Amino acid sequence: MKNQKKYLVTGGTGFFGKNLLARLMRSPHVVHVLEADLMNEHDLRFEVEKFQPDVVYHLGAHVNLDRTFEVAKTCIDVNIRGTLNLLDSLIKTRLDRFIYSSTEEVYGDGEIPFKESQLLHPPSFYAVSKVATEQLISIYSQMLGFKSIVFRVGTAYGNFQPKFRLIPQIVTKALKNEDILLNSGLKKRDYIYIEDVVDAFILASDVNIKKQNIICNLGGGNSYTLRYLVECVLKETKSLSKVKYGVFPDRVLEAEAWLLDNTEALKHFGWIPNTTFEIGISKTIPFYSNVEI
Repeated sequence: MKNQKKYLVTGGTGFFGKNLLARLMRSPHVVHVLEADLMNEHDLRFEVEKFQPDVVYHLGAHVNLDRTFEVAKTCIDVNIRGTLNLLDSLIKTRLDRFIYSSTEEVYGDGEIPFKESQLLHPPSFYAVSKVATEQLISIYSQMLGFKSIVFRVGTAYGNFQPKFRLIPQIVTKALKNEDILLNSGLKKRDYIYIEDVVDAFILASDVNIKKQNIICNLGGGNSYTLRYLVECVLKETKSLSKVKYGVFPDRVLEAEAWLLDNTEALKHFGWIPNTTFEIGISKTIPFYSNVEI
């Protein structure tokens, strides 16, 4: 088929991956979900060279914001070494562009709204691993000639998010009228609906870009406290759950507020978030009403 592209997706069974694949499968392009383990260099190279992708969506990662040395080791192995192995497997391909999902957490307690040019302050081992992989991607992009797009994504939520994550936990407990135990709930986060994230991912594969390396924020446009999130969930579910704040401590080194400046994403891809937080929550709740909880 004319203009048909070949898309390789890592992390296809994850939150971002499932939502992206649902959209890509409706396109005329050839889509392949990576089966090899990112840590298995031999199988990884064989699979990537055989497929010969035009576009790589690298969404596979170990996501854990805990401040433990065990998490540090896993993030270094999976996120840094795994990405390095993937990039190395692309040497004998004619890759056009590499699209990577990073995180807003790399900014730490920096001045808000976060801009891509500001100094990074990663407060967790996970965020450190993301900063390192951003740099690896930039180097390989220049060495191999493909274009790279790094998206620093806000606090994403929506369908297919694992039930052990915070927002699904709150929703499922609200649906069952169970007590909701939380930290202070006062820290503000830039929540973004997953379909808006996927919109940006799709645009990044199609839009003509001239720069070799692009870094863009993807935020929801506003910052809300966890307490407001809970209020929205309780209202939407008509829940009788009791909310108990201060049961758990806030994470060490976690900033009071995160908010992303989306100017670069608008400039490069014409992207803006289309879903308000309240509407996004109302679209998310039915998914967890229909899954086993």
